[in-house]
Amino acid sequence: MARFKKVPLSTREGKITYGNGIVDGIVLLAINEIPDVELYSTAPHKKMRSSAIKVKIEKDGVHVDITVKTHYSQNISDVAFKIQEAVRHNVEAMTEYHVASVNVIIKGVTFEEKTVVSSVETLEVKEG
Repeated sequence: MARFKKVPLSTREGKITYGNGIVDGIVLLAINEIPDVELYSTAPHKKMRSSAIKVKIEKDGVHVDITVKTHYSQNISDVAFKIQEAVRHNVEAMTEYHVASVNVIIKGVTFEEKTVVSSVETLEVKEG
């Protein structure tokens, strides 16, 4: 027969610690949600692109600096505001940190044409 032991609530409390890359990953997810925005980096490898995201965790909260480039058809102030709101929402929802500031630096503009893929299938009906 199994025995169950009741553990008081006071001993269940623990400490949650986040690794250094956790907040970076959350910020990257937030940026990927916004269309026509990508991280600005001089490094050709995707592993080195984390240099475009700088996160400082201090007593008053998390300070994030993001360097991005956007498509020329986008309104820059709207894109920066969307990035700030997405980062703030995702970091505060996924961690217990408070976001003190999100600084967005738009360092480049892309002129690549947007590709719209539409798939239309035609069905042929054969009468036999």
